[in-house]
Amino acid sequence: MTIASRFFERAMKLPPASSHNVQVERDLRIPMADGVQLLADRYLPRGDGRPPLVLVRSPYGRRGIWGVLFGRVLAERGLQVLVQSCRGTFGSGGVFDPFGPDEHDDGLATLAWLREQPWYPGSFATTGPSYLGMVQWAIAADAGPDLKAMCPQVTTSDFRDPFYGAGAFSLQTALTWVNQVAKQERRFALLRQSREDHKLQPLFARLPLGDLDRLATGSHVGYYQDWLAHNDPGDDYWKGRRFTDTLERVRAPVSMVGGWHDFMLPYQLRDYAALRGAGHEPYLTIGPWRHADQEAAGAWARDSVAWLRAHLLGDRSLLRQDAVRIFVTGAEEWRDLPAWPPDTQPRRWHL
Repeated sequence: MTIASRFFERAMKLPPASSHNVQVERDLRIPMADGVQLLADRYLPRGDGRPPLVLVRSPYGRRGIWGVLFGRVLAERGLQVLVQSCRGTFGSGGVFDPFGPDEHDDGLATLAWLREQPWYPGSFATTGPSYLGMVQWAIAADAGPDLKAMCPQVTTSDFRDPFYGAGAFSLQTALTWVNQVAKQERRFALLRQSREDHKLQPLFARLPLGDLDRLATGSHVGYYQDWLAHNDPGDDYWKGRRFTDTLERVRAPVSMVGGWHDFMLPYQLRDYAALRGAGHEPYLTIGPWRHADQEAAGAWARDSVAWLRAHLLGDRSLLRQDAVRIFVTGAEEWRDLPAWPPDTQPRRWHL
């Protein structure tokens, strides 16, 4: 057990690890349909050749916090995890076109490769927040019956929403993210992020919008320019970037985590309602969190462990009885409900 995983276990109030002896295979090369190779790391409990599998696809790297939180932490609790870097990021080949059709095609190509591996256990699950949740929705309807569970957290199935969800271009969200991605592979990028965000503040009052990516990162960013150019919601550019219409075809059990102060919450609740409308019973947790603060990250980790162990290992001891749990900020208490929005029937309260 590493110092980092021990810290995460305590800070995020995780259930105890079943094994501290984790094997890591680095830089596995996975071929895509166009010949590009994406890199991945495989985490698994040492000595267990084919434990249940979790796929995590990320544009933010597969080491550091992401490797610990969604690799080592899950492997220490009986699962094997493949953490893959999305196209054009952290050594993976090709060009990064965020939220683009590549995420659907690359995700399915990765599944085809997994099914050929001798250590593939015959089924898999997915987990991860924000972009790591969007790529789950990109493949969910077409992944096949061996997709047994999903944990899409603080995310949306419509990739246009974070930038145009309110009808107007969300400059602060878009430019902050573009700048983060442009500089994330530098040394100590995570430690520098707060200072980088502060340096962007004067740009939010500048025009024209088309110059701001260059002023932030030092050069124009192709996909930022595309977002500005394709502002019409009916533009063909967004067709391969929307998966809301596929939710009714998703068959895997879904558990969502959101935050009252998270800008993704309205879109996540819309996805939740669509799943309910299609006859599913997804789990939903909403806490007093922002998009990616420490308390939210702890909730992602706890939810992933509980949901994945339930559906991959048959251990339902960590699952609550009711499908919905929300934090009522005025009353400062958690409440369990059968569904959202609540009805008028009395429910259990957790003080």
